[in-house]
Amino acid sequence: MNRKMKLKIIVDILMTVLLLLLMGYMITGETAHEWLGMGMFALFLLHNFLNISWYRGLIKGRYTIYRMFHTLVNLLLLSAMASLMVSSLILSRYVFAWLPIHGGMELGRNMHMAGAYWAFLLMSVHLGLHWGMIMGMIRKMLPGIGKGIVWKILAGAAAAYGAWAFVKNDLLSYMLLRNLFVFFDYDQPALWFFAEYIAMMELWACIAYYMAKAGRKKQGAG
Repeated sequence: MNRKMKLKIIVDILMTVLLLLLMGYMITGETAHEWLGMGMFALFLLHNFLNISWYRGLIKGRYTIYRMFHTLVNLLLLSAMASLMVSSLILSRYVFAWLPIHGGMELGRNMHMAGAYWAFLLMSVHLGLHWGMIMGMIRKMLPGIGKGIVWKILAGAAAAYGAWAFVKNDLLSYMLLRNLFVFFDYDQPALWFFAEYIAMMELWACIAYYMAKAGRKKQGAG
């Protein structure tokens, strides 16, 4: 594994950890949330820089159904992150408080809420689309991990828990701005909060992984 690939993996791991922490902004507090957000955007820019060849290749080659889906996910994720960056400047009370921005708070809140939950889902899907490659690299270091019926049962159980958590936390209402106020259960231990979000991330990553796998298999058969 070359140095650039190792850096890509480290960046992706850090982005995943930060994503989970950012979803728990009521746990981390507003000041930490803003600084964590800054770190996320810095890593997102670095991630895109490390994968600049993907942008160069957009107008090259044939577009299969898998490639169209992959491209759509990436562009939607880019849009969600852009909306988060812009709304962060409007809403900031600490990191960017010095900026002469006045008004637009309601628009900023709506952009930030929708952008955050869409980014969470799309980053999970993005992770799933690359899961085969990620597991391939992990298995080189830890042979046998992720193989066998036990791992599949655990993955299925986590995905089922994620589906339950997705409905329980009503994420769709935030994504579609049907509910403009996020409910947070202060009695829920932080450990369970993050467990639910990890499970939801695993759910969408699994859906994306198996959809992509089925699509490539069907395309190969055709």
